[in-house]
Amino acid sequence: MQAGLFVTLETESRFDVTAHLDDLSAQVRTARDAGFDSLWFPQHFVTGPSMRQFAASPIMGYLANLSGGMRMGTAVLLLPMLNPVLLAEEAATLDHLTDGKFVLGVGLGYRDGEFAAMGIERKSRVPRFREYVQAMRLLLNGDHVTFHGKYIKLDDASLSMRPRNPAGVPIWIGGTVPDAVKRAAELGDSWQGAGAMTMDEMKRWWNLFHETRVELGKPTDYPRQVSRECFCGPTMNAAIDLARGPISAKYTRYASHGFGGFEGGDAAFRQFAQDRFVVGDEAHVRDELQRYRDELGATEFRFRMGWPGLPRDEVLASIRRVGKIVSTL
Repeated sequence: MQAGLFVTLETESRFDVTAHLDDLSAQVRTARDAGFDSLWFPQHFVTGPSMRQFAASPIMGYLANLSGGMRMGTAVLLLPMLNPVLLAEEAATLDHLTDGKFVLGVGLGYRDGEFAAMGIERKSRVPRFREYVQAMRLLLNGDHVTFHGKYIKLDDASLSMRPRNPAGVPIWIGGTVPDAVKRAAELGDSWQGAGAMTMDEMKRWWNLFHETRVELGKPTDYPRQVSRECFCGPTMNAAIDLARGPISAKYTRYASHGFGGFEGGDAAFRQFAQDRFVVGDEAHVRDELQRYRDELGATEFRFRMGWPGLPRDEVLASIRRVGKIVSTL
């Protein structure tokens, strides 16, 4: 079983962003030393003024030196808003920085303000996504690429840097509705789910992904990753008391975007967290991870373990505890 750390690039504007960068470095070093296998990075745009967020690509380059050879991936980049040639160029470079272990995770995006700020019509996001994935695969796997689509045209194009991985860069596709999961099965090498799905939801989507792969004659030896909000404290009560406020703030923001969140409060947190978050002492966390392994066939986890407002020492202690647990699974 493998563990990955979701690197929380965002912080509230009331906090010092330089200190946040130091926190991220400390988290990566701690995860590396605790035996974590991978690092995962999100992407959002125009989150100010209340929230500040580092851009994914430069931060990945900055932290690669601290990773000690861990796999690095994105979860997820907002592909329809990006230039696919530039993204393929960056992915190839990141593949070298990670010794050929970079995973390009992409999704559609859902925030209206981001599409507007980037000058992209939201209604074009699906056809753009399809074209961009096709074009990037060609660019990452060969030279002299000619591709003529509605949104991108290439004539005898070749990337400035070829990926280190001779098989190219794997593309994992995120999505939380049936069409998106089917699209991931068709176009991607694996599927990425959201961090607050219930067990039943994950079972349904993984089954749909697998069935679609079989129907299309695609390989079925893909990794099964489970994404969870995770905090492991010294006791059950201490874990809930420490994590409740920071996680609730995160999901209250999600609710304001109409995307899978809840309004804050202790009762709302406990109800929403059940079967979605892994928050507790070591025994509870171990039992939950074993449940995901056994019921979902999970091969690896991706844990978000730090949220704005949670003290650094508590985050690092939680990472160490989880690393110890995963090493025994």
